[in-house]
Amino acid sequence: MYSPLLNFIFLARTAKDSTSFDPSMLYLILALVGIFLLVLILVFTRARLYPLLKLGYIRLVYGRFSYEFLEFFKENDIRNPHNNCIKDEISMHFYTFYKPKKSALFFQTETKIEFGDIPFLTTYKQLTRIKGEPECINVSKFNTNRVKLIGYNEELQDMKMKSFYYLMEEQFVMGEYHFIDITKIKIADILGPLLVKYLKGESIQADNFYITDPMGDRINYENNGFSVTVRYYFRGDSSINQILDSIFGNTADNGEALLRTLKHEELINRF
Repeated sequence: MYSPLLNFIFLARTAKDSTSFDPSMLYLILALVGIFLLVLILVFTRARLYPLLKLGYIRLVYGRFSYEFLEFFKENDIRNPHNNCIKDEISMHFYTFYKPKKSALFFQTETKIEFGDIPFLTTYKQLTRIKGEPECINVSKFNTNRVKLIGYNEELQDMKMKSFYYLMEEQFVMGEYHFIDITKIKIADILGPLLVKYLKGESIQADNFYITDPMGDRINYENNGFSVTVRYYFRGDSSINQILDSIFGNTADNGEALLRTLKHEELINRF
């Protein structure tokens, strides 16, 4: 039997079902809004996000003391996070052996020139396994060849100094001891052992001199009145010699090559 009351209940339920909330629609709307916001963030942060991702990749693949890592900061006009070992250009430290001062003296030794207990041509990885992570670093390019300088704070007979290792294409080719404050040290304590080892204790009264061994390796001692520097320069690899000679030696392109090197180093050192 048909009842008006049953008809009313049926119509009420039908109306209620037609207006029920569908949560899947809300999820779809939220997803679309989220995608839209993500696109906006990527558009406005792309300039900053991409360099950060690139830097993370470089650090992961090459390491934070690599040439690539430091070059990234130069290319993006950002100050690199490491301390510089020297304030001037790496090239000037090599140039010392190509253009000595007029007042410099020259000596020969029969003793093989060595830089402490680190053999020349030691690789960067081998060197850092022995010495640990560098406390300072500089990088440069000599033409297309990468040059790296890493340094450590050390003591020699209670004298504070810095030891520098110059690497060309990841191979150790020049070492340097740098005594910064000579007012706190005795010059004889530096000069004496050097002369005993290489010149049989010969007495030398000079602020700048060179010692060459039978293999052509050289030492340069320099006292500029503020600091003392002793450099050890390896000449036992013909390919490395050719690279350095092409920049600093008496070649036709010498001037232009040196200027290109200095210009590149100036840009790097600025950052």
